[in-house]
Amino acid sequence: MIVCTNPHPAYPGHWMLIRQSDHDDHCGRLMAHWTSGLFWQPTHRQLLTIAVALHDAGSSHWEDRAILDHAGLPWTYWGIPADDHLDLHRHGISVAADVHPYVGLLVSMHAVGIHRDRLHIDQTPSPWHIREDFTPKVGAFIAEQTHIQKRLLREAQQRCDVSLTEERLMNDFKLFEMVDTLSVWIAENMPIGRDMVYVPDRAGEPMTVTIERAGEWAFRLSPYPFEDDKFECPIVARLMPKTPFRHDDDFREAWYSAKVLTLPYVCVR
Repeated sequence: MIVCTNPHPAYPGHWMLIRQSDHDDHCGRLMAHWTSGLFWQPTHRQLLTIAVALHDAGSSHWEDRAILDHAGLPWTYWGIPADDHLDLHRHGISVAADVHPYVGLLVSMHAVGIHRDRLHIDQTPSPWHIREDFTPKVGAFIAEQTHIQKRLLREAQQRCDVSLTEERLMNDFKLFEMVDTLSVWIAENMPIGRDMVYVPDRAGEPMTVTIERAGEWAFRLSPYPFEDDKFECPIVARLMPKTPFRHDDDFREAWYSAKVLTLPYVCVR
């Protein structure tokens, strides 16, 4: 769950809460419309779009269970203990791999990157990187996924039309991570800009994509990836009073009765 840390001033004293599944849908929309020829052309655009749109599939399983921390506040995806991510990651990777090995491979890489600093592709400080955690459970998960990734890579190489080299795969992964970061940045309604310095250009060389605020519901991207000068990318959120809850069921009752908002975000040139 994403707890918007910068809620709109029209809703003082409220949370705007976004399910990971709604964030998934948002990522899929961004990737499907990411058409500029300036950027790396993925191995399989359709499957990459599906991968980013499924990357938090395991979280929906978790969000239907206990979702309050010890203070009675809703857990954020980045706030739950590192070990508690592992079961939801495994579930999500299984769902993704059932669609296609390339999809499962990218989602597995993303899950490992959650615990290994996005596979060290970006040294820019981010509020959403879980610190490197070397607990026995996390270590076992990394080893397990390394083995699974080798199998998924072999299967993906057999089923994709082009040679899926390590370099090509990493550039696909960087596009994946860029879209995920952009979606979270929008969902969090961040008041500041950010430079993503690792984004591959058409030749696979790193370039910088800059996110800046451009208005009440607008973000400016440079270089600009979308066809239209104003690209609509709304996201669904729940409006809830900013207050602790005694039990998970109390939160659920408030969640199900909450006002559902479609936040009218746009990206502009």
